[in-house]
Amino acid sequence: MITATSAAVALLGLMFQGSGTPARAEFGDTRTLAFDVAIDVKTLSLDNNDPAAKGNPLRGSTFIVYGKIFPAGTIPSGVTSFDPNQPGSIGTWICRGVFLADFADIFVAKTAQMTVHTTQLFMLPNDEMMVATEGFEGNVGVSTHRVVMGGTGLLRGMTGEVLQETIGVNQGGNGLFDLRFTFSVRPGR
Repeated sequence: MITATSAAVALLGLMFQGSGTPARAEFGDTRTLAFDVAIDVKTLSLDNNDPAAKGNPLRGSTFIVYGKIFPAGTIPSGVTSFDPNQPGSIGTWICRGVFLADFADIFVAKTAQMTVHTTQLFMLPNDEMMVATEGFEGNVGVSTHRVVMGGTGLLRGMTGEVLQETIGVNQGGNGLFDLRFTFSVRPGR
C-alpha cells in the first residue's frame, strides 16, 4: 500500500540523487514538477476590514484557506464533483492572503485581473518537507507566476518559480477552485 508520505517522496525523488541529498545544480539547471490542489470551501475564513460594509470582501480584507495536494492530472477540469477530502492526497496546502480588489470588481464586473496577494505552503506531507511560495493570484482564467521562496527537509534551499492555473471548481460548483501548480525549480546546493 502506497502512503501519502511515500507518494510525495517518490514524486519529489525526480529532483534528487538516490542518497537523499539534493542533486548538485549547475547554473540554469531546473527541474519541473506539477501538483493539483483542491481547495476545501469549509476551511475558508475571511477577516473583512469592515464587517458592516456592503460588498465584502473589500480590498484589504484577509483570508486563510486549506486544500489537499494531489499528483498532477488527478483533478478533472471544469465544474466537477471532486471532493478535496477524497483519498489519494499527498499533502496539505495552506494559503493566506489579502484582497487587492473589491468583491464586485473581482466577481461581478470582472475588471480586476490581479485579485489577491498570497503566501502558500505545500506540505508534502507535513512541515518536515514543505515548499513556500508567494505571489499574486488572478481572476478566474488568469494564470500567474509565483516565487518559490524555499523549503524544508529535502526541499531546503530550493528556488525558482511556479505557474498557477485554475482548472475548475470542485464539489459540483458548491466548493472552491481546483488549481494546477507547475514548479520550475533549482534544487538546493
